[in-house]
Amino acid sequence: MEDKKIYGQQCQDEKLTYKFRQFHKFIVDQIINFCKCNNIVIDEFHLNADSLAGSIEYGSWQPCTDSCLSFEKFTEDYKKAFIEMDRDFLKDKTKKDLDLIKLDQEPYLCSM
Repeated sequence: MEDKKIYGQQCQDEKLTYKFRQFHKFIVDQIINFCKCNNIVIDEFHLNADSLAGSIEYGSWQPCTDSCLSFEKFTEDYKKAFIEMDRDFLKDKTKKDLDLIKLDQEPYLCSM
């Protein structure tokens, strides 16, 4: 087994890892600033993109790349059941009830 300076990732370049972590902070700060400027309160956001190689070659988002950005704002029932795990709330709930609570969630905002 290979010893790694940076656990949990293939890239072991410390300078690139630092730049990547700064980029991560920048992205999260931009999302937070967007929400604050637009009076949006959310619980989570998700950003995903696939087939990036073709877009990287051109230096911009191309039709070969699919992406989705979603802002999630959970219902109070969802928070009680899956985040707080409120025992009083959960005591009478069936699996079907919990599945319906999950299904009731939809993105607050979504861009594809």
